[in-house]
Amino acid sequence: MTSEERRVPPTARIAEFPEKAAEQARWWEGHILEVLHGLPPDAPHGAVPRPEFDPRRCCLAERERAKAAELTAAGHRMTASGIKQRRQRYQRDGLVGLADGRSAKKLPDFGQISPLVVEAMRQAIAETTDASSRTVRFTIWRTKEILESREDADGIELPTERTLYRLFDKLASAHTRPVRRGHAARCRRVRPARSGRSRLSRRAS
Repeated sequence: MTSEERRVPPTARIAEFPEKAAEQARWWEGHILEVLHGLPPDAPHGAVPRPEFDPRRCCLAERERAKAAELTAAGHRMTASGIKQRRQRYQRDGLVGLADGRSAKKLPDFGQISPLVVEAMRQAIAETTDASSRTVRFTIWRTKEILESREDADGIELPTERTLYRLFDKLASAHTRPVRRGHAARCRRVRPARSGRSRLSRRAS
């Protein structure tokens, strides 16, 4: 089993966390993978588990106790139950389960909207500030197009149209020439989306 096969697939929600919190989660992932499989993800090819983490010699509880003792000795006070809790969160939620949940709550400006959606709409607004004939509906369409083109936005949860309109209202105030709302409510014809199945997840309205 390769290091990539041992990892629990990451989720787009890790983008909601500050980089420092994401790095800490990746640090924990290495330790939890060693507890689960005997080797950290950066182990060289052909490496063998250390005796205290070898699944063939020690049960899971013993490996958890060994990891707690190792981290405590290195200056990171930890108990076996703490390792178990992190291991269970990782198996359930992946990398996000190892991130400090308090860090995500430090992003209150746009609620639960992914920072990638906010960034894409900022770009869309910047592109349309000099095109007075373009509407809010066009800006939302362009935001979706930007997200579709980004590999790191694969599977991201897309807010409802109503939420996207509220997000636009917040972001547009930062620009001196706002995009016209004008006839947006009456506009029914929009540019067609790119062919093929969307990679974005849509939240129910």
